[in-house]
Amino acid sequence: MAKGPWSGSYTVQYIGAADDINASPGDIGAKAPGLAYHSAQLKYAFSKKLDLAFGVDNLFDKKAPFIQSYTDANTDTMTYDLQGRRWRVRAGYRW
Repeated sequence: MAKGPWSGSYTVQYIGAADDINASPGDIGAKAPGLAYHSAQLKYAFSKKLDLAFGVDNLFDKKAPFIQSYTDANTDTMTYDLQGRRWRVRAGYRW
């Protein structure tokens, strides 16, 4: 979305529900619910050469679900966001 020098984006990453095939049915962590990570960014273009962007990843600070049989992190570290909400600022200059 863009309006004059302003532009922005909003993204959603959805990870569906899953079963831990190594856990006994009914155990805590045997099923992981589906969840969505939301991110947003707002950018202002000062000119065609210079812009500044500000963004937030994992906007609602969703925690990774407990999955019983994965690593010492108690979740699937290759699938879920382990860092929580985080902010970023970017300055861009083109010559």
